Amino acid sequence: MIKSMTAYGRGEVEALGQKWVVELRSLNHRFLELSLNLPKRLWALEDQVRKLIKNRINRGRVEMQITWDSLGEKSLTLRLDQNLVREVRSLLTGLLAAGEIQEPLRLDHFLRFSDLLVTKEGETQELEESWEPVSQAISQALEILDGMRLTEGAALAADLAAHLEVMRREAGRIAAQAALIPELWREKVTARLAEILPEAGPLDEGRLAQEVALLAERRDVSEELARLESHVSQFQQALESQGAVGRKMEFLLQEMLREVNTIGSKAGDLLISQAVLEIKGTLERLREQVQNIE
Repeated sequence: MIKSMTAYGRGEVEALGQKWVVELRSLNHRFLELSLNLPKRLWALEDQVRKLIKNRINRGRVEMQITWDSLGEKSLTLRLDQNLVREVRSLLTGLLAAGEIQEPLRLDHFLRFSDLLVTKEGETQELEESWEPVSQAISQALEILDGMRLTEGAALAADLAAHLEVMRREAGRIAAQAALIPELWREKVTARLAEILPEAGPLDEGRLAQEVALLAERRDVSEELARLESHVSQFQQALESQGAVGRKMEFLLQEMLREVNTIGSKAGDLLISQAVLEIKGTLERLREQVQNIE
């Protein structure tokens, strides 16, 4: 079953005295694009997060937000990074000397460097321990997101299938009308010649039949109709298949439009032109909906 690219998912896991919340939102996009908003403490896990998402999603723009809160009353112990303090002092002293600035170093100069103070928790909390609850929360969010994408995809599939039936109906009208064109043209030419040359005598039936045959060959759209039906059938199969089929559908719609344009230019018939316009309108509606399919 096809999937929509628009959905939302949320996962929540409590572990290690903390609550991790993951929110995912997916939108339309030609390819797979990930926009991850991770807490600084999880930056080293970005590659693992990307792999986890790519295992479930093939196409679309996916935006992820991860937040965490400590459970209960849990105080954080701060410590001073002595090595970094010395480096900052050296840097500031050199800056004052280079600028020939006669100003003593003050505490507020150092406080501009936020990394001087670090939490003791940040050292004791192992990254591997954080990954387990985080990955569980991401998996929960992905499960909900995927379920919503499937639900939306089922609704899209039903609507797309209805549009395909409209195309098949109009293609049937074209085929029926195209079969009548040679005889209609024969009658029209015969009547016109009789009107213009009333005293010319009987028409040369052999020559008339030859002209009708030439016209029938030029106006024949049977090959285009056969290819159009083939594309429609492939599109129908894609609706019922698994995996990412959106780009394949886009290609099939382009090929359908190519065949329909050829039919319209070759047939030269009012009823066929009306059917062609109806199919083109249906193709445009299909194209707009396919933009949302993975």
